[in-house]
Amino acid sequence: MVDNAGRDRTSDAGELLVTALGADSAPRSPADIDLVQVYAALRRRWPALLLIPLLVGGLTFALARRQAPVFEASTSLMSSMPDSSNAIVSGASLTASQLPQGAVDEVIHSRGTVTRIDELLSDSDLSPATVETIRSDLDNELAMERFKRITVRSKLDTNQRGVYELRASAGTPDAAQLLASSAAQALLEWDLRRAQEGVTRARRTLQQQLDNINQRLAATTAGSVEHQSLIAARGQLLLNLSQTAAFEEGARGNLTLLAEANAPRVPVYPRPVRTAGLAALVALLLTAAAILIGDALRRRIQHAGDLLAVGVPVLGELPRLRRIKRNEVVGAARSGELYESAGFVRVNLSMAAGERGSIIAVSSSRPGEGKSSVTAATASSLSVAGKRVLIIDLDLHRPTQHEFWQVMGRPSVALPGSHDSRQTTVVQALENPYAASVVDLGGGVHLLPAGETGRRAASLLSAEGFGQILREWATAYDVVLIDTPPLLALSDGYVIARNADGLVLVVESQETSVPEVEQVLRAAQSSGAPVIGAVLNKVRRGGQSYFYSAYRYTRAT
Repeated sequence: MVDNAGRDRTSDAGELLVTALGADSAPRSPADIDLVQVYAALRRRWPALLLIPLLVGGLTFALARRQAPVFEASTSLMSSMPDSSNAIVSGASLTASQLPQGAVDEVIHSRGTVTRIDELLSDSDLSPATVETIRSDLDNELAMERFKRITVRSKLDTNQRGVYELRASAGTPDAAQLLASSAAQALLEWDLRRAQEGVTRARRTLQQQLDNINQRLAATTAGSVEHQSLIAARGQLLLNLSQTAAFEEGARGNLTLLAEANAPRVPVYPRPVRTAGLAALVALLLTAAAILIGDALRRRIQHAGDLLAVGVPVLGELPRLRRIKRNEVVGAARSGELYESAGFVRVNLSMAAGERGSIIAVSSSRPGEGKSSVTAATASSLSVAGKRVLIIDLDLHRPTQHEFWQVMGRPSVALPGSHDSRQTTVVQALENPYAASVVDLGGGVHLLPAGETGRRAASLLSAEGFGQILREWATAYDVVLIDTPPLLALSDGYVIARNADGLVLVVESQETSVPEVEQVLRAAQSSGAPVIGAVLNKVRRGGQSYFYSAYRYTRAT
């Protein structure tokens, strides 16, 4: 039963805890706990962070190894201004004009150049199947206007002078080398034809003029003025025609081959190790992002302030103890690492529970939060303070209280209303209260173990007179602690809490979510089970709480 005075004491207990733990237990802004939450969330899911990237990387490596290799060869050409330092040489040769921006890329991916490349490859030592594959790819690229087989990279100045790099890819080193060489040769041939075209047109025009003069000479009288004039004109045309032929033969393109293509040794694709590494890195980042997003949506209870924010008074915080067995919890609460933190729970619970003979149900929202450990530690702390405590293990599906205490060889004590001291279990005691007894654990602590488990045993909790039996047993004790099943897993806890003076909720730090606590509070209110407070369990020492160690107070760091 909880009256107004009981509720006032609950409020006082919450205020006492906040004072005892310091201001750090108050709610903090998200910026203060962001890195802590990120680290905790990733640490909780470290198997996924390890296994998923390894799995993705391994599969990517295996798939990459099965891909056909692609080799890439490159050759380079230079574009420069004509050499005017030697008047004789420059006067005897003709150099093509500078190429405009993007001209080389357009030419190398033109139909004429692709046809010439096909001809050069067909005359090479490559197999017909390889040549046909390259020809098909080049034709498809022309149709799609997406070029991968041959690419151009340019490094030019503002006057379009610089270096053009041709890169060609193929399935074998030799094919890549020949494709790059053929592309360079086809480009140089086009550039040379570009330089020769103007001179060729001029030579053809001069030849036509010469033919016309020869015809006219044949029609004139030898020795006449007209005949002599035509002979003089023919002489000049012959001189010009010979000069034009020389220019045509000495014409030069604007491009010059700098480096010939070499056969590559290592394929550019696939690279299994690099690809697998990148895939594993992406998988790691995506997995971490998914974990953090899920954690943010889940909103876990991080500290006492989170519980106070949902309206639950906090009775205390118990630290996470590594490598501690269940049979060591009682000793740790009496004189070890749990001594001072369990003392806070004892003091606040005494204020909240109030009068002698209070019946307190201890539960959690889900399994694994440590409700049984908190029950045993609280009972041990109460016994140190001289209180008589009765522990009833009513988790009739997975009872564990007998694992925290030394039960074997301990005497039995009859419960109030019983005349038999033979050892009994919860099921036996509820079926026959007049022959019910408990195990005397020493120090004023008695235990009524669960014994039989299952649905039949749990059905006794709904039997008529269950609450009255608990009240009669509680008359011989200062506090009765009942270990109940998880509240979100079974309804037994609410049935038990309805017959108790209060329900203590055990919450695992950084694991239990705010929605889980809110769901328990709503269900408890609907069922009439009074929640008097919560115990924050398994608090990591990296937090901001204070713990008792080596007989002096130290702040956890």
